Amino acid sequence: MRSLLSICIFSLSFLPNVFIDALGGSLSHRFRTMAEMGLLPDGTPMRLPAEIQSLKALAPAAANSTPETTVPEYVTLPLDHFHSGYGSAGTFNNRFWVAESGYRPGGPVFLYGVGEADAEPNALFRLQNETSFFNQIVDAYGGIGIVWEHRYYGNSTPSPIDLDTPAEKFVYLTTEQSLADIPIFAANFSRKDIKADLTPNSTPWIFVGGSYPGMRAAFMRKFYPDTIYASFASSAPVEAKNDMSMYFEPVWRGMNAYGWGNCTKDIHAAINYMDKVMEKPTAAAALKERFLGVGAGNNTNAGFADALTTPFYLWQSYGVEGGLTSLRSFCDWLSTDPTTNILSGAAGWAASMGANFTVSRWASFPYFVDMVNSYLTTNCSGSMTTMGGCNLQLRFSDPASISWTWQYCTQWGFLQSANLGPTQLVSRYNSLQHQADICHRQFPDAPLSLLPAWPAVDKINAHFGGWNIRPSNVYWSGGEFDPWRTLSPLSGEPWAPHPKLFTEPIPKCGVSTAESEIFAYIMSDAEHAFDFRTTFPGGAVSREYFTGALTEWLKCFKPKRQKGAKEVP
Repeated sequence: MRSLLSICIFSLSFLPNVFIDALGGSLSHRFRTMAEMGLLPDGTPMRLPAEIQSLKALAPAAANSTPETTVPEYVTLPLDHFHSGYGSAGTFNNRFWVAESGYRPGGPVFLYGVGEADAEPNALFRLQNETSFFNQIVDAYGGIGIVWEHRYYGNSTPSPIDLDTPAEKFVYLTTEQSLADIPIFAANFSRKDIKADLTPNSTPWIFVGGSYPGMRAAFMRKFYPDTIYASFASSAPVEAKNDMSMYFEPVWRGMNAYGWGNCTKDIHAAINYMDKVMEKPTAAAALKERFLGVGAGNNTNAGFADALTTPFYLWQSYGVEGGLTSLRSFCDWLSTDPTTNILSGAAGWAASMGANFTVSRWASFPYFVDMVNSYLTTNCSGSMTTMGGCNLQLRFSDPASISWTWQYCTQWGFLQSANLGPTQLVSRYNSLQHQADICHRQFPDAPLSLLPAWPAVDKINAHFGGWNIRPSNVYWSGGEFDPWRTLSPLSGEPWAPHPKLFTEPIPKCGVSTAESEIFAYIMSDAEHAFDFRTTFPGGAVSREYFTGALTEWLKCFKPKRQKGAKEVP
């Protein structure tokens, strides 16, 4: 059986030196992008439903069509939009890509926000591949497509980002500053072969984003409606919150809905058993080495808790699927008695054979050590006779992970600690304090004036509006079992506001809904931004709600009167 590290060569090429940060950020972004391309984490094609196969959804562009030449371009922007004169704090070059070959006179400009990752690995897929939903929408409207890289990611950084980058360099990495980049870019946007005025004065600009970019899509309409005319906000957790232990609740619900209730019961029993074992240092060290090999016992209980969370890393992008390292693969292993080859019943094996039976199955899962080594970029041996360099408390070295850690640790929170209680899936040693400690471990020299003890979520919600914002011309979507739906306006959690979701009638252009209702749709049996993948049949329904609304909203667009221009009678 091949090592996970060998089968992931293709996928790791998307993002070298990968570290996991919060279950979000650059690594999860990469998995989501691969899923949208119809690929498993190891780079092999997914097995698709028959109706998708019949449409040849994964076929390359037609042989008789030649994709236009699309190259990265740059615009110079100020680091600070708010506190000093233009450019006085310095400037940086922001990268973007443009596809214009499908443009028809009067067509809109569509901007796809990439968010918390290097935009280059999938920019051309977004703009040129016929299986890309973004390409399909842009072409359907005769528009211009732009892939936009977020400041401080990829090549859009003011200076190199690594473990030696001082905290002071990140002071301009805020969501507010990044949003303000776009109006400057849009106001000066032109193409030499298109004579029309393509700025928001004369051309409607549409922002499309999922996850953190989905948040940005909504915020752009709230703060810069003169720049962005309409937005598609998919899986957008606009409510900042430090305690995001509820991240794991949709995982529990989804696994049970998909028929994996026996596995959730066994995971729950195994976690509670191991948490009890870890109360005694000697037993804790032995447990860690049982899972990860000689040398693993030196790790903290919290570090080991991070390792025990790795089976859930693929959930938001793939659900229970995802190939050899998926929850399906993991649960099949846990649920099989190796002696009889019999699968457990609905109660799981722990109920009849004891929790230690499930712990043993987990520790022997063939891909677990490789998952930990790959996701946490460490070198556990997995052997009881070979010493490994098994350090589960390393700082994130990937530049995108460093930048995203700064963003969530200063502003958004999203600290995914254990969901304690009857649906608990991860160790209690993955505490909220441990999640906050990761922030300060990552930036050990950052003063509290720059990196607060806890992310400033109250300040952020006061500014951005949290899940009660209702900008006009925005379509919201989410997945039934998306962990990030818990902090979106579509949240079904008991403490969420629960506005009425509707898809008909389409809201009138330029008119916001009341806080008690929202133009939105929840996809059944879906996870994170599943409407952005043409390989998911249910995604087409969501996209049609957006395009149906957009068609109506575009009828209302009126070019802005230029300063000094005379009114046309």
